[in-house]
Amino acid sequence: MKYDGDNKKKRSNSALALAAVCAVAFMLSATIVSVVLFHRNMAEASELLADAKYQEYDSYLVLIASDDKSDFWQQVFQGARDYGEEHGIYVDMISDNVNIVYTKQELFEMAIASGCDAILMEGDDSPETKQLLDKAKDEGISVITLQSDVDSADRVSYISVNNYSIATLYAKELIDDLAYKKQVMVIAGADRDSGDVQSFVTNVQEALINSLNGESVPEFLVKQVENNETFATEEYVQNLFKDNEVTPVIICLDEVSTTCVYQAMVDYNMVGQIKLYGFYQSDTILTGIKQKVIDSSVTVDAIGMGQAAVDAFIEYRDTGYVSDYINVNPGVINFENVDDYLVEVDDGDN
Repeated sequence: MKYDGDNKKKRSNSALALAAVCAVAFMLSATIVSVVLFHRNMAEASELLADAKYQEYDSYLVLIASDDKSDFWQQVFQGARDYGEEHGIYVDMISDNVNIVYTKQELFEMAIASGCDAILMEGDDSPETKQLLDKAKDEGISVITLQSDVDSADRVSYISVNNYSIATLYAKELIDDLAYKKQVMVIAGADRDSGDVQSFVTNVQEALINSLNGESVPEFLVKQVENNETFATEEYVQNLFKDNEVTPVIICLDEVSTTCVYQAMVDYNMVGQIKLYGFYQSDTILTGIKQKVIDSSVTVDAIGMGQAAVDAFIEYRDTGYVSDYINVNPGVINFENVDDYLVEVDDGDN
């Protein structure tokens, strides 16, 4: 038999040489393409930079909330951002710039580290938030609370709807449904101060006493979500329905719980068995009202709240003083006027 080892070796060497040539050619081509793209991008960037009009801002503010992806807080942010731009103030929402989900406390720490001039935040009574408020004060960062408050010594101003005004609106909506329903469930988010929730219940009861002319006031059961982790409210509400713990009348004090109860009513075939009174005016909530699944919803001018927050900062920055409490007026959306709000939403999307 003829030995073919030398020929195999020659063919192997030729293949290696060809592969090396191809690799070098590929690298050279890639380098040329990269250089061309680099210079093209640099030219485009230079052109954009030459045409760009930079706006200098006098102050930098950060907005933080427990669920800042919700329609409500996005509207607050929009109001604060747009109003801020008109007055030389840049308002940022850190969570809109990152892909990772951070807790409110982590966002608070980032805001402090950024060296911002002020923090606009949804207050809460957690020990972690208290420590961060102290740290912000030490760094000379003003804190303005929105919707929920903290200890007044830890912030410069609080912007919200008057608790009694909200309670009165809910009481007026409840009147016609209490003749034969003796229990009302109030659902609040984890970040809502428990004392604030109890104050709300007391105010509703007082308003009902004044309107029911001696008739007995129903029992109020307060249910508060245990934590503010993602999907915590949805899981909490689902468990209430699954365990058959819901009452014939439910009041939700935030947008997320309203949406979750609305969805659970559909999932558990309880539409028509529960009177739901919600909070705010997201697309989902407006649809629920239009479908008569949600009886009504107390709404807050979220854009106005954002504007008021920036205005409060400007006043405090320029004078050293600002009102301890700034009120935002509430309203009610029901089947009679929901079309007006749906038109506003449609106009806003166009």
